[in-house]
Amino acid sequence: MLFTKAQGKAVMDLTTAETVGTVATCTVAPSPARIAGLRLKTRGRGHRTLEWSNVQSFGPDTVAVDEAGRIRDEKTIDPGDHAHPAHDPLGKAVLTETGLNKGSVRDLEFDEQTGRISRLVTDEEQIPGDELLAVGSYAVVVAAPQ
Repeated sequence: MLFTKAQGKAVMDLTTAETVGTVATCTVAPSPARIAGLRLKTRGRGHRTLEWSNVQSFGPDTVAVDEAGRIRDEKTIDPGDHAHPAHDPLGKAVLTETGLNKGSVRDLEFDEQTGRISRLVTDEEQIPGDELLAVGSYAVVVAAPQ
């Protein structure tokens, strides 16, 4: 699934059957490339993140969490944690480890069951997820072509 197709999906608390937010964007971790967290739009101030490990299911219409208490305020997430907003790749420059610019991340193709990223989609090409090395506040770093 392309991540842009997941944006706007409702996030439902299974204990109350209430919608607690909608998917806005994500954060990712390398080695293996996977979604670490879903950044949510919620009512009220601030931003909230649902770590991928707390996603109960990722269905065609709704993302389910076993309880809303698993959703974290982003202010409480350590910058070194892959669920931190600095690890949101969408819109960031893609650079190889040798400094070659490969465009910007426009989308991610991922497995809804595991969160594993199969491809990063840029303006110019599709990069295998296995080539993802890091995501920082400025850029996404991928392996240089051999």
